[in-house]
Amino acid sequence: MTPTLRRLLPGVLAALLATLSACTGTFREGTPLVLLVATGPGDAPSRVLAFLAEPPGPATPRRVIPLTSADLAPDLTLPLRDWDWVDREASAVGPGLGRTRLVALASTTGSATAARTAFLHRYDVATFDPDAPALVPVDAAPLALVRAGLWNDAAFPVAAGVQAPLEGACLVGVAVNGTGRYVALLDRRAACRSGETEVGLHVIDLVAGELVWSSTPDDVAPVRPYVEQRENTLDVWLRTPDGYDWHLLDLATRTLSARRQGVSGSTFVDATAADGARWVLIDARLRAVTEAGSGAPGEASASGTDRRFVGTGPDLPVVITGGSDLVVHPDPLRPAWSPRGRAYLDGVTDVPDQLTYLVRSGAIDTLDLLLLDPAEPLARVVSEVYRDPVDAPLLTEPRRITMFRPRPPPTP
Repeated sequence: MTPTLRRLLPGVLAALLATLSACTGTFREGTPLVLLVATGPGDAPSRVLAFLAEPPGPATPRRVIPLTSADLAPDLTLPLRDWDWVDREASAVGPGLGRTRLVALASTTGSATAARTAFLHRYDVATFDPDAPALVPVDAAPLALVRAGLWNDAAFPVAAGVQAPLEGACLVGVAVNGTGRYVALLDRRAACRSGETEVGLHVIDLVAGELVWSSTPDDVAPVRPYVEQRENTLDVWLRTPDGYDWHLLDLATRTLSARRQGVSGSTFVDATAADGARWVLIDARLRAVTEAGSGAPGEASASGTDRRFVGTGPDLPVVITGGSDLVVHPDPLRPAWSPRGRAYLDGVTDVPDQLTYLVRSGAIDTLDLLLLDPAEPLARVVSEVYRDPVDAPLLTEPRRITMFRPRPPPTP
């Protein structure tokens, strides 16, 4: 940490902890807000950087400052593909207790099957100190899932009655349940080599040390896994002749629910939760899927297979990153605003603050969901809050962004 940052932080943290409300922000236990950004090219080890998000003052705009230029995860020897929080939402584990343990998937995606390797990393941030930022590894070494394209039976043997992943596993997505016991993994072969069509969804039990459930090859949608932590269920989108059916897998019993709802289409890009519903991006249309219906035909939306939903909330707008622009819908049943022409790689939403943080090459922007107005240009509520210095850039190749609030220091 530079001397300048060290001088700034005590005052910054005191102001953050004392702030009860500021513009769109409201106080919540665990302030300040820390952003974690994974950076690095697709074929090299990723670095994880930490940034402090300051709320706006009476006469100053919101800003984001680096806590340190050091890599907080030097044990990441592979590119980071995805991450999730064991305690993703405070409602699942208790007020003020959310987001203390991070699960990260790192993998190579070589075209040759023998070049594919994947590791699972777990980090604890329960004692994270913004004045000395660090991610504490939970394990002495990362958990090896795939080696040279083969499922690592030695670490996670296949449970009886479960089909082992075929040779050439290409792991690119991860989700975890609310206790950290069950981890769901997306195996999407096209991410490693164009033309490979196999898609799989695998579940490992970290307590038993087994692969306890796996889909059959190419029967699930190629979308990021999602675990509803309050219900301990995994979304499973099973392929049908004209689209996909939404099911839930009970992680404790590994039983699959009956069909909850179907959605038609062929190019299924992403899905995300919105309370009891799911927002689905399929064939460049946005669909709201509930047990009562599938929102057909859906609103025209973002195209391209690299698109990703940014989780917001059931009463908040729909935000989609990827491609060369930002696409935002007031809700899933209304047309999108005119796209914002910036290539955002990823985003994360501070739901109580109704503010989305968006990462792009060299910068972090905010999207103010509270002030969005369909009658106004989208650019009016997008603000740059961090830009790389020319002489010491940090975000030359950002990949993923997430956030958490460290526990406040104990009261003397």
